[in-house]
Amino acid sequence: MSINFRLSSILVVLTLFGCTKSVPEAPFCRSVNNAKHTQETAACIIKVQNRALLIKHRLSNRLDFPGGGKKDNESLACAAHRETWEETGFNVEVGRKLAVTKNNLALFECTLDAGVELLPNVFDAPPWAKLEVVELVQADPFMLTHVELRFPDDLIVFRDSFNQIEPRKPRQE
Repeated sequence: MSINFRLSSILVVLTLFGCTKSVPEAPFCRSVNNAKHTQETAACIIKVQNRALLIKHRLSNRLDFPGGGKKDNESLACAAHRETWEETGFNVEVGRKLAVTKNNLALFECTLDAGVELLPNVFDAPPWAKLEVVELVQADPFMLTHVELRFPDDLIVFRDSFNQIEPRKPRQE
């Protein structure tokens, strides 16, 4: 029954935003990381069981982390939150900074409690993200090769960061 409820919740959100082309306003930033950071760009690593939720970037047709640059006085963690919302439609909670890539992209541990593990490994991005994102992909970082990533040099730091994330315990209902 809880599986059906989670799937229903996801479908309701996707249906509500299914007819819009403009990005809905991002939800309030959910972050436990209020530290100052020197980077200007940030992304989320979202662990879903033994996979990570990635975006397939439209221009390169390769996989990438959901993320992007800061706006105005936005914190780096809130930039990761907002960019992840804009590219995936998921309201994550941003945790600790795990690493920084060679391109100076800060990678944050982000958690999601939306039943994503019940979705297929490849599914549509929200309609408002279609200009930038082809689809959302749940991928095992250790089965990927560097050429599958938008920035091939990110593979090792991606795997190292993924290994730092503790498995989430199933929710008691």
